Amino acid sequence: MTKREIRLVSGFDGQTVGVLTRTLSDGVVLIRAAAPEDASILVAGRDEVFHRFMGEGSENPCPTACIVVDDEIVGWVDYEVDRAWLAPGEVNVGYNVFAPHRGKGYATRAVELLLQHLAQDTGYDTATLLIDTDNERSLALARRARFDAHGTLDGNQYWKRSVR
Repeated sequence: MTKREIRLVSGFDGQTVGVLTRTLSDGVVLIRAAAPEDASILVAGRDEVFHRFMGEGSENPCPTACIVVDDEIVGWVDYEVDRAWLAPGEVNVGYNVFAPHRGKGYATRAVELLLQHLAQDTGYDTATLLIDTDNERSLALARRARFDAHGTLDGNQYWKRSVR
């Protein structure tokens, strides 16, 4: 598969998400393609924080990748390409880490690994984040991962970062 031959699938809430073509790890966090048998774990990991910021969620989630630490799925990360506000070459990144695993830097590491995938394996050049103004953890992730603030969109804070 070349950088221009990008596979996409229907993910959370019917949005088109990218497919991870290989496993990536930074030595602590690993991201790997989500498999159908992961769906029950991904659904079971939802809590009030997930629902507050992500909504109900799909009964059969299919994110780009599962976040794995010590052989345990601790969350997911994905990217969408079919949002009306995305410019050509942009993707919107989403993620969730299950409650017992939050605050350990796993989401930031997973986003960095996803950006590595985008840079090396796709033709996309910019990652975006759309974050609820009350989601302090995600706002902190945006700053740690060196995203630049780009104002607001639909009442949410909008962030961008080059994947190169």
